[in-house]
Amino acid sequence: MTIKQFLHSKIFRCIVVLLCIALVSGGLLAILNDLWAVDEAELIQRGVKSVCSNGEQVVSYKNLSIEYNKGVIQQKILLDSGDYLIKSQGKEGFQKGTVTVYILAHFENSEYVNITKIAVADYASSQTLMSKITDAGLAKVAENPNINPGEIAAGATYSSPAIKNAVNVTLEYIQDGLPEEA
Repeated sequence: MTIKQFLHSKIFRCIVVLLCIALVSGGLLAILNDLWAVDEAELIQRGVKSVCSNGEQVVSYKNLSIEYNKGVIQQKILLDSGDYLIKSQGKEGFQKGTVTVYILAHFENSEYVNITKIAVADYASSQTLMSKITDAGLAKVAENPNINPGEIAAGATYSSPAIKNAVNVTLEYIQDGLPEEA
């Protein structure tokens, strides 16, 4: 087969058509990604809305990766109320899985008072019974971080330790003075 015959063949036309489809699709994806991309500030504001009901606004935030024995502090968000919203990940859930939670820590005059709310942000797919965790169960953990896992939610007792660990890691982080580095 000569080059001229190849350029007029069906195989070459198929290759050209597929190449054009790939180029057009790639260009459209790039344009749509720019249009619909969610920036970090928007993601943080969504996290704040999932926990705070009083319309608090973000004053500042810091992405972190501070390792503790049973979890990781991932983010510290200062709200206009003076409270901190802390995103932490607890380890040692069901099948060694993790649970990421937002924890609203109430401060008065720059002094820690208590945890006022906990909201689950994300969890490993192995944490299959996380839908059993209720707001009432999370409120119990906020009141007493050393609660028995069975009291958090019936059926999700294996995922509950990861939530407890996330809360306890957050309390340890607060006791450390909310550092920005480990």
